[in-house]
Parts: sequence; C-alpha cells; structure tokens
Amino acid sequence: MITGIYAIKDAKSTFMPCTVDVNDATAVRNFEHAVRQPDSLLASHPNDFALYKLATYDNVGGYIEPLNPPRQLCDAAQCLVKE
Repeated sequence: MITGIYAIKDAKSTFMPCTVDVNDATAVRNFEHAVRQPDSLLASHPNDFALYKLATYDNVGGYIEPLNPPRQLCDAAQCLVKE
C-alpha cells in the first residue's frame, strides 16, 4: 500500500517528527483535530504551523519517494477558520 509521510513545520524552528498516514485527506483531518485542541501550541500560535507532505511510502516494497520540495497541504490558521 502506498501511504504518505507528513510533518508539521514550525515557522519559528524546523519540521517536527514525521508521521505516516493513509492519504492526504486523513493527514489533514488529523492535523485539524490537533489544531482544534484548546490547550495546544498549534491552536495558540496558528500562524506558525503548517502541515506538509514530505514523501510517499510503499510499505510492501519498503520504498520512500521524497517530494522535492515538500508540498504544503494546509496551515493551522486555515483549520481554525473552518470552525
């Protein structure tokens, strides 16, 4: 199965640790959920964080194909507007 490798970029520092998700839609949904947590750093500084897709991962063959450059899927401020 081909899945995606994603990471949140902090505008004030670097990319956070990567996660693997089934597809872009579920990665965005999980990011939106994290942003909407009232006590989260993402919610308190939404202009500093964005979700990026870094690569695709084939878990059958073990291959990783990087996206160069990484592709931004959404930012935290956009997630809060949807409420």
